[in-house]
Amino acid sequence: MAAPSPTPAYRVDLDKRIDEYLVIVDDRDALTSVAEHSRESRMPVRHVLLVVRQAAHPAERQAQLDELADSCLDAESESLNLLTFTAVSHGHAADLARWEYAVAMAAHGMVEVIDRHLDAGARGWVAGWVAIRIVDGSSDGVLYADAEDARGAQRRLGRCTVFPISPNDRPSVRDCEAHLKAMAHRPHGGCTLLGVPTCY
Repeated sequence: MAAPSPTPAYRVDLDKRIDEYLVIVDDRDALTSVAEHSRESRMPVRHVLLVVRQAAHPAERQAQLDELADSCLDAESESLNLLTFTAVSHGHAADLARWEYAVAMAAHGMVEVIDRHLDAGARGWVAGWVAIRIVDGSSDGVLYADAEDARGAQRRLGRCTVFPISPNDRPSVRDCEAHLKAMAHRPHGGCTLLGVPTCY
């Protein structure tokens, strides 16, 4: 079977009902070195290749899943992945796929920022608060005494979050990802449909 088309298969769907969608993505940027991305001054991105609504009938759904999984295998690319998202449209499913990847990359960046401060703390620095850009997990490099100081130093506070760090409590990537997701969604208020965020 031929490799998936590089053109996203979006469909116009004005009926905003919740459903399951299968999404083929290309995460080849994840295989590129961090140093190369730094030189290019950009974050890794996920490319959405195909979006289809899951079939309603169980047998048809399994056949659909098998066909798409085989398509990814036939492409012989370790960067292709078949994912499932609960969404309200094809476009929403594509956005969720990109958002999931972006926040994961930002979480890794946030962990690196915190680790740099905590590693320096072992040489005499004290714990405190850091300001983190929600979009990419980067920081201004300053360790603040408290949350108020960290917030006050930010020119665009709505795009940042502040986070306490301590040598006794190193957050995991999963912890940082959960925090960034919550902070990104908080300003949007009730932007959900049947419990599914529609703002990403």
